Amino acid sequence: GLYDMLGNVWEWCWDWYGTYPGTATDPTGATAGWGRVLRGGSWDNSAKNVRAAIRGGNDPGYRYDDLGLRPARSIEP
Repeated sequence: GLYDMLGNVWEWCWDWYGTYPGTATDPTGATAGWGRVLRGGSWDNSAKNVRAAIRGGNDPGYRYDDLGLRPARSIEP
């Protein structure tokens, strides 16, 4: 049921915001950085910036009306 969510709000991610280590194809994210990753764009962005590959970052304490999160759970094997 949670499909096609792009353009709703930027989604906070667990990854640190920093330079990708090596390749950018399905990266694991930086091991350290100055903030957390934001992905997806929001209603406040132009259409060209509303995509899964768009990435920004900010301090986790930052709040704004176009930021949110998507609750997810990893399934343990």
